Amino acid sequence: MDNQNLTEIFMETHHLLHRYNMIWHSKNVGDFDPRRGQGRILAALKKMEGINQRELAFILDIRPQSLGEMLQKLEQNNFLTRKPAKDDKRSLIVELTDKGKALKFQRPDYDEILNCLDEDEQENFKNYLKKISERLEELINDEEN
Repeated sequence: MDNQNLTEIFMETHHLLHRYNMIWHSKNVGDFDPRRGQGRILAALKKMEGINQRELAFILDIRPQSLGEMLQKLEQNNFLTRKPAKDDKRSLIVELTDKGKALKFQRPDYDEILNCLDEDEQENFKNYLKKISERLEELINDEEN
């Protein structure tokens, strides 16, 4: 078997899946992909309502200045508010507005993609993906140690 060809097909499939996600999110959710940019911030705030801006930057691993710029845009569009903390007026607490809370994050129906495979093929594919994931975890652990 030609492994380079297999690798190319795997990488092309990954690229197409990413492209599909980007197109689907822009059509169905707007610019708020919960894994990127402003969408990532809004998704985090849905889980951590009323968080300190500095803590949010740390949790999301975003430079405080970059986070401040994105929060400003979200605040201008009435998705969130920033208020001084009660115990430290220099610190800002970030909270979702009703508009921000109402935002629903959806995801594509991935079953639609896999429907081209019959039941046995799907089971085999699932097993292959598990093996690949296990190998990736091993490689990541090796790199981290």
